[in-house]
Parts: sequence; C-alpha cells; structure tokens
Amino acid sequence: MEDPNGNLEEDAEYYDPNDEAGEYAIEGGQLDQDDEMMDEQDHEEHEDEPQEEEEDLVDESVQGFFEHTDSVYCVSINKTFPDIIATGGGDDVAYLWDLNSGEKVHQLKGHSDSISSIEFNYDGKLVATGGMDGIVKVWDVQTGNLLINLEGPTESVEWIQWHSKGNILLAGSSDCLGFMWSTLKGDILGTFAGHSGPVTCGMFTPDGKKVITGSEDCSIKVWNPKDSSNIMSFSGHGFHEKIITCLDIKNDNTLVLSGGDDHYAVLSNINTGKVIGKLHGHTDSIVAVSMSNHNQSFCHTGSLDGSIRVWDMNTLQQRSTFKHKSSITKLKSHPHEPLLFSSSVDKSIGVWDERNGQLIKQFTGHQDAILDFDITLDGKVVTASDDKVSLVFSLNPPQN
Repeated sequence: MEDPNGNLEEDAEYYDPNDEAGEYAIEGGQLDQDDEMMDEQDHEEHEDEPQEEEEDLVDESVQGFFEHTDSVYCVSINKTFPDIIATGGGDDVAYLWDLNSGEKVHQLKGHSDSISSIEFNYDGKLVATGGMDGIVKVWDVQTGNLLINLEGPTESVEWIQWHSKGNILLAGSSDCLGFMWSTLKGDILGTFAGHSGPVTCGMFTPDGKKVITGSEDCSIKVWNPKDSSNIMSFSGHGFHEKIITCLDIKNDNTLVLSGGDDHYAVLSNINTGKVIGKLHGHTDSIVAVSMSNHNQSFCHTGSLDGSIRVWDMNTLQQRSTFKHKSSITKLKSHPHEPLLFSSSVDKSIGVWDERNGQLIKQFTGHQDAILDFDITLDGKVVTASDDKVSLVFSLNPPQN
C-alpha cells in the first residue's frame, strides 16, 4: 500500500473501483424496479409529511443502546459483521455494541472531547473515531484495544472516511487542512493544504483515484492522493457564495453535488472542471445531499427548511418535494433500491420512494433530534440522537 518513503504505490488494486454488488429485496414485496409508478407524478411536488404525535409518541424501535451519558453524535454499521454497531458521542466515549441484543461489546475510551465521527474500515476489523480533540484513533474491533493515534490536525476533526479497498483513512479538520494516513503505521501519507476555512466535508471518489474536499471558504478542491497536489478548484462567481456544508459524488466518478448555507446546491464535473449548474428551491441552508444509487439521473438535497427535494441532473429540474416537520440532518440513498432515508430534528426517520415522493415508512421513538443514522441491506436503520440513545428500526419487523 505504501513505499518505504510513505508514498502511495502504483497499486492497481488500491485504485480500482470497489465493485461490490449484491441483491436486496424488502421482505413482503420488493419495490417495482421499472418506473411505471412515475407517469403523471414525475414533476409534481408531494407535501407528504411524517405525522408525529407529540402527546403519545409511538416507539417503533426493535432494539436500542442506552449506555451513552450525553448526545450520540455518530453511528456506523459494520458492513462485514452487520450485527456490530459503533456509536460515539458528547460523553467523549465510543461503544461497540450488538444490534440484536443491544448489549455492549466494547467501550472505546481515550478521547478528551466529543466524538464527532466514527466509521468501520473496508473489512470490518478496524473502527476509527474522530474527535473534537483533534485526534483520530483506530481500534481493533475484536478486542476493543486502541491500535494507534493518528495525529496531525491542530483543531477539531470534522469528518473521517476509510478508503474502500485498504487501510487508508481520510479526514478533514477545522484547521483548514485535510489529512490521509496509513493506519497500519500511523504515517501521514498526505496533507491537503489550500483551503482558507475549516474543511467541513470530503471523501474519496468511488474509484479511489481522487480526494474531494469542501470548506467554509466556499470552495471545493480536487486532489491527487498520490502526492497531495491540487488538481482543480471550484470557487468564485457561478459557484457557492457561502459556507459549503456537504457533498456527495456520483458513482461514475464524474459529478460532485455540493450544498451550502446559500440555500442552493451545485453540480460540478470533476473531470472537466466545469460547473454544470445550480439547483434552486430551498429557503434555508442545505445540510445534506446524496446521489441516487438506483437512478443515475437523480440526486437529493435536504435543508434546514425541513424539505427534501429530488432533482433530475440531466435537466437540473426538480422532480418532487417531501417534508419533515423540522430541519433535515442527514440523507442516505439505499445501495440498490429506489429508497431515500432521511433523519430530522423532528425526532423521526423517513423512508421515501425517490421516484414519486411517497412516504413508505416513518420511524418514531426518539425524544430529541436524530443527528446521524446508518442502514443495513436488509432494511434496518440504526440512529444517533440528542436524547443520548441509539435505536434500531426495521422495515421488516419480526413476525410474532
């Protein structure tokens, strides 16, 4: 993975796309894979709102984890061992716990400030935690032991992401820098310097050949991970005018979708350096974006205005709108189905049909805002909330 000088090798496996595929059907009826449902609903706005009973909250969770003593900020499901969940929170502690029993497996203690991000590596054997203390820690999933501290950031770690095929970890920091480490030795493989504000979001392209970062300086930068060089930048007239909060990349490695405090999203081509266009319609900051994994023409934006909008990237036109009762906190597209998952300050998870905006399921049970969530291929959702709890919901509840 690296040469003796700490540089990325020309490793074809490392840079090849991660072509993991699988089939998934929701038990009790798979969503229709053709788009016959769309007909006259293609361009209508749908104001389906999850209904929430404040006085008599229905707890639809099938399991939960209750060991945290402060807000739970982040959650990750182990894709290799999907019964293992990782959560981190404002109590400066992370936990590994069992999805089926809700029992603690390991307590991961060592951060001196809140844990803001957590993620399992590609083979599920390692888990990384990023903290507001500026430290990234890597832990052994089986034993719960701390393996290494990854140092470099001088301020809070904003986000982390593992490479899809190796033990390479990417992170962005409030100190305006991005970092990439070899987690086996703890060596810094790259420092991405050039932003003039906190690096609020970022990720590897799906093929692992580029790194994309977004910042409070209103710019998106494209980097070569081999030598940390800046390939191109998007900024200035025709781009974002305020802080960039979130981004996602189309799985063919061509387009980046970014959202920000300027109330609109921008589509940019990271191969040509051209801005494709702006997506206008929200009335407040966009805080979550996602590319559809089912329809390669669709993308999604979520806002503090409580609405989620589905867009056609070919026409830059809005297809549908659906709403929560309060601010959106995260969006996640299902890997194979035309499903979009959303979380909100309104304490609920929404599951939507991206083709027509239909609310398929609303999950309730939390007493406060849901800050993060992750999903499994078999229809489970695991959440992180301000109410100090992580809950498990299922689209396919067990039959009594």
